[in-house]
Amino acid sequence: MAEPPPGLDARITYRENRIEAECETLERHRKVGRVNDFTVYCDESARVGGDNTAPSPLSYFTLAVGF
Repeated sequence: MAEPPPGLDARITYRENRIEAECETLERHRKVGRVNDFTVYCDESARVGGDNTAPSPLSYFTLAVGF
């Protein structure tokens, strides 16, 4: 277990979580992201210059809030 950062009570259990992800633009607004063993795609609607092939980044954010 990691040591607590300065100023935190040492009696409280402290855990550190680290998530690494990578993102890459494929074409136009279409992107691919990889985190852990998962691959996800995002795109924008045609109305804003995308091809509407996947959910938009804001759609993923909205889902994350719901989870």
